[in-house]
Amino acid sequence: MKAAFWKTNWFLGLVVTVIVFAANERGALRDLEWRVYDLGLQATTLRPANDDIVVIAIDDESLRQLGPWPWSRSTLAAGLRQLMSAKPLAVGFVPPLVDVQNGHAVAYLRQLREGLDERSKATTRAREVLRNAERGLDTEASLAASFAPLRNVALVMPYSVAETLKPGEPDGAVLDHALSAAQADTESFGFAPGPFRSASVVEATRVQAPLESVARKAAAAGVFANDDPQARLAPLVVRYADRYLPSLALLLTAYGKGVTTADIRVASGYGIRVGGELLRTDGALRAYPYFYRTRDGRPPFQVHSFHELYSRSLEPKALSEKIVLIGPTSPALVGYQQTPIGEAMAPTLSLAHTVSSLLNDDLYELPVWVAAAQTAAFLLVALYLMIILPRLGTSAGWVFTILLLIATFNAELIMLMSKELWVPLMAPCAAIVLGHIAFQLKKLGEDHNKALVSELSETNRALGQSLQEQGNLDVAFERYRRCAVTPPLLKQIYSLGLDYERKRQFNKATTAFQYIAGFEPDFEDIRQRIKSNQEMERMLVLGKPSGGNVAATLIVQNNGLQKPRLGRYEIEHELGRGAMGMVYLGRDPRIGRTVAIKTMALSQEFEAEQLEEVRERFFREAETAGRLNHPNIVTIYDVGEEQDLAYIAMDYLTGENLLAYCKTDTLLPTAKVFDIGIQVAEALDYAHKHSVVHRDIKPANLIYDTKTSLVKVTDFGVACLTDSSKTKTGTILGSPSYMSPEQLGGQKVDGRSDLFSLGIMLYQLLAGELPFVGESLASLMYKIANEKHPDVRMFRPDLPSCVSKIVNKALHKDLERRFQTGVQMAGALRRCKERLDSGK
Repeated sequence: MKAAFWKTNWFLGLVVTVIVFAANERGALRDLEWRVYDLGLQATTLRPANDDIVVIAIDDESLRQLGPWPWSRSTLAAGLRQLMSAKPLAVGFVPPLVDVQNGHAVAYLRQLREGLDERSKATTRAREVLRNAERGLDTEASLAASFAPLRNVALVMPYSVAETLKPGEPDGAVLDHALSAAQADTESFGFAPGPFRSASVVEATRVQAPLESVARKAAAAGVFANDDPQARLAPLVVRYADRYLPSLALLLTAYGKGVTTADIRVASGYGIRVGGELLRTDGALRAYPYFYRTRDGRPPFQVHSFHELYSRSLEPKALSEKIVLIGPTSPALVGYQQTPIGEAMAPTLSLAHTVSSLLNDDLYELPVWVAAAQTAAFLLVALYLMIILPRLGTSAGWVFTILLLIATFNAELIMLMSKELWVPLMAPCAAIVLGHIAFQLKKLGEDHNKALVSELSETNRALGQSLQEQGNLDVAFERYRRCAVTPPLLKQIYSLGLDYERKRQFNKATTAFQYIAGFEPDFEDIRQRIKSNQEMERMLVLGKPSGGNVAATLIVQNNGLQKPRLGRYEIEHELGRGAMGMVYLGRDPRIGRTVAIKTMALSQEFEAEQLEEVRERFFREAETAGRLNHPNIVTIYDVGEEQDLAYIAMDYLTGENLLAYCKTDTLLPTAKVFDIGIQVAEALDYAHKHSVVHRDIKPANLIYDTKTSLVKVTDFGVACLTDSSKTKTGTILGSPSYMSPEQLGGQKVDGRSDLFSLGIMLYQLLAGELPFVGESLASLMYKIANEKHPDVRMFRPDLPSCVSKIVNKALHKDLERRFQTGVQMAGALRRCKERLDSGK
């Protein structure tokens, strides 16, 4: 059966091309074109700016010296008068002169002067004073007088182009500065309509003419906008009331070329001629200037502070026969414009770059054939997407697409850098990328559908269910996804998601539930489960710590999730942390037994070269403790490893460790301490007789039940067997504060080392202090190995002398003078306890 045309590859390629073509010159595509334009300008070879342009900056230094802006125009006039001796070629005065500064005061003084009797000699002096005051306040007259001796002074006419503002009645004063009528002929100027196919000249809705008293002394006035945040292009003329107003940049260019405004010809949609020279513009009569960069540490233009001009510290020859731009550059006065070269600058400086580009012909142009080039590029892209790409394989398609993108991008960039031609081609590039992605998505969808048809759905579902029961969840999920979607399949995948939750693989559980939601969004509680699992994705997965956190836990505070499992055990809650990992309360559902489960993520805590040794040591703990059967030693039921998480299931003990009774304010009664010591000594004696040395006897590894007064030794995490096949003299394991001298020295240890540790623990339980305390590990080790401990009765004078004897014997440095067996130490403790009970 023939596929519908809208499913064919050629139709997809055509649709993508048409959509991008319609979106060309808009939004993101327009911004992309400008970014490439900026990149081209930044990569262009450095060029020298026109030496005949000098900027007189109203900068921060001028403001500090002459006071805050706005200044009196008399101050500006005083500075301008210094230009007379320099005789510049032209002056561009950027600050707008559209408002009178002291108009009311001048009019009032004139009225007073004219009210005095001119025939009276008594008022002659008063009239003279008023006349002088009037002249002093008439700053516009002073400024106009400073313009009179200068050649080619061009003033600024601010304008706005707000589309929401309706044009008012044309201002005759503005039209006085308009150019002569535009050319009516259609003579080709050799340039295309503007970029983005726009050929409409900027239409001003409001223009402010300079004050007539000042304008009479100037040569001309041009439009200038200093509030544009971008400076990529410069309108050379602005349309106002069907007339063309020149820009300040155009006027200064004309003066720089030695012509007047009468020699400027404008042909709408084609270009501008200044004298006999054609300026390269787009159809909207906008120029695309080059922006000059610093060369050898020198700025592109000479920039002098206005204060230098005002204070006569600027040499006149520096301005002779120059085009002088006077305007604000302080950030406090004007907003800076972003330029294509990545530098922000004041509008006056942007104007200098524009005038220099016009004088040097350093302009970028859109050639007359740009529209044809863009159309041809889109046609080639359509041909590639409709005919060529569908015939290529995946790898070949990517290669051809990348090569085509590189060629198109470089074509635009190279023309900008070497030919000063801008042919925007980023829209065709976008069409190539989007078209390729569309084809890949379509191909993936077709391949997926073919896989579904080719598979036997029911067989895959049965196989997936079998794999799920065996614990191969990932493979089972893959099988389920090959099946045709049915309600029973969704139920099975839901069960799979719950299994992922129990294994704390939250990201995989989320994937499973989202797969269901893609077909049935309201399936059972699927929405809540997706939300809960997404919240947990960044947390611990099967004991693997996040960010190296060794104490990460399987338990998460989310009642909506399934309880985790390790092997056959259900994890109820966290109990604490053992010597080598987390400890949880678990339950064996087969026999209903409550157990404590000790875990350790071996692969997360140890380097690869240590992993095998550590894994062997971990399971040796289970082997070691599993050989012991004593009422004061914890019982081991099971051992295993799942998803790199090793675990041991052991007897769940009630009570708490003895750390809680090691402080002076929480000490147990002395008789109970003796009972604890007797139980531990007998347990150690039993272990030693079975060739097991604990090596880490300390309060944290003894669980004491206050109700039954039963104590149990736990955590054989650093135990080693004392027979030759298991024990080697090696690195120090355990807690240094409770170690024997021989253990600290790295020597081979036997049961007497455990009895030394038991002696330290009894000392701490009786006195609330450790017998050996050091400011550093080295100091502590030295004291244990060489110094005698303080008598325990220094802290507890009420204790009988036999206590000191037992502790002293247990803590003796010489192995042969210590208790030799646990039974021997337990006997001594019993005799001392009897003496304590009898009060002797």
